[in-house]
Amino acid sequence: STTSLALYDAQGREVAVRQVRIPCGGSLLWRYQDTFDADTRRLAGANAYILIRDATCRLFGYHGVLNGDTAFSMDHMFGF
Repeated sequence: STTSLALYDAQGREVAVRQVRIPCGGSLLWRYQDTFDADTRRLAGANAYILIRDATCRLFGYHGVLNGDTAFSMDHMFGF
């Protein structure tokens, strides 16, 4: 894949983009704090969001929420 993770601030301005590669038939676990450093996250501010784009393949994803020792995951399809 040729996948981009684009970080936007609450006003819809692009703050940063990271490129990731997902092997065919494989997977990639990524976390916000590991993908974008503290200065970049600070620049994005509260209510920042990420757009995931890939024109080379269809992506299936899980969106997870962590809260201490508990977690919740929602699965969904990206890019129909």
